[in-house]
Amino acid sequence: MHNNNNKNATALPATTPFADLEGVVVIGPDAFQKQMSAVVEPLGVPVLARLEVAAAIAASSLPGASGRKLTILLITAKGLLRLLRQRRRRLLPTMRIIVVAPLEEMPTVLYHLEKEELLESLVGCIEPEKVGQNAENVLRLAAHGLSAMPGPATQLLLDQQHHGDKLAKLDSQERELLALIMTGASNAEIAAIMKLPLGRVRNRVRGLLAKLGCRSRTAAAILAHRYLGQGPPSA
Repeated sequence: MHNNNNKNATALPATTPFADLEGVVVIGPDAFQKQMSAVVEPLGVPVLARLEVAAAIAASSLPGASGRKLTILLITAKGLLRLLRQRRRRLLPTMRIIVVAPLEEMPTVLYHLEKEELLESLVGCIEPEKVGQNAENVLRLAAHGLSAMPGPATQLLLDQQHHGDKLAKLDSQERELLALIMTGASNAEIAAIMKLPLGRVRNRVRGLLAKLGCRSRTAAAILAHRYLGQGPPSA
């Protein structure tokens, strides 16, 4: 574990592109900490702290989170999810988030940020192999209060909102049917509970899946878990 609070770091000159940044806090495994520090330090941006995820969870506050200038949190997707799930606290408005993760991990990250009302704190996401070429530009935008989300990640967020709209349009019978599907009930069990012929239940399930744009009952259940306020299913 590294906890290198840079207490003697001098303020950045007002003429630098990062004068409005307090610095960055790096949270993740040791190799990730070293990689991010190697990218950030040559830019003249102070590294306020390097922390393992467990240390960040245990900390009463994150370094620089209450400063007057913006503090950037550089963190892995898994680290951010652990922080949100175990700490259950809002990061202060002066802290902005850059997630370093493969794009396939972003749907879960976006879901939890949305749930914790932290989407406005997301500066952007960078794929690990592209950190070197993109970190400086994203930090520059962050210093001016702007965000930089790659196209695929933006589409993921739009898709989430679109799915939420689909669920909001379900009628009471469709919601009842979906709730039963979420329990893992078979068509025969659903027919018995809803007192409907089995053939009609089959047709209703097909129609519900088509309305939601889902190819399977499992996909519909996952979608409902995410957007009906019940949280994602356990792995």
